[in-house]
Formats: sequence, structure tokens, C-alpha cells
Amino acid sequence: MSKTAEVDDRGRIVIPHEIREKHGDRYRIIELTDRVELIPLKEDPIEGLRDAVGDAFEDSSIAEITQQARDAARRDAAEEMAELANE
Repeated sequence: MSKTAEVDDRGRIVIPHEIREKHGDRYRIIELTDRVELIPLKEDPIEGLRDAVGDAFEDSSIAEITQQARDAARRDAAEEMAELANE
């Protein structure tokens, strides 16, 4: 489905009714180099995360998911630093 929307003088965009009916009323605005995208947000952000990644985090608490993300970021940073040291 493709629709056209215009920004009003206050910077607002009206999302067509049929799109709001299907995807809801809350969206994340993502600015890319060549476009802007609207990503529908679920009422429950964890439900949205689980929809995006399947059952990878099934039965995980927010604290566990957060810790896993931090651990992965630390590993990535350590690997990048090791690569830089070897250059």
C-alpha cells in the first residue's frame, strides 16, 4: 500500500485511517541518509522486540535482555580494540 501525506504548517503529518487501523497510533521515526521511515510501535515494547526477533528472548526478563546486550557490546568493543592493536 502506498499513500501520500503532507506536512502541515505546524509540522504534523496525518497518517491515513486505514494505516492507523492496521498498525496503531505510535511510530518511531527513523532518519536514514536518503529517506525517513515510520516504524509502528507496539504497546508492549518487549512484545515488539519478540515479534522482531522471534523467540530468541522468550522467557527472558528486561534485565536479562539488557545484560545480554551489554555483554555483547563489551565483546564487540574488546574485539575491535584487539584488531586495532594488531594493525
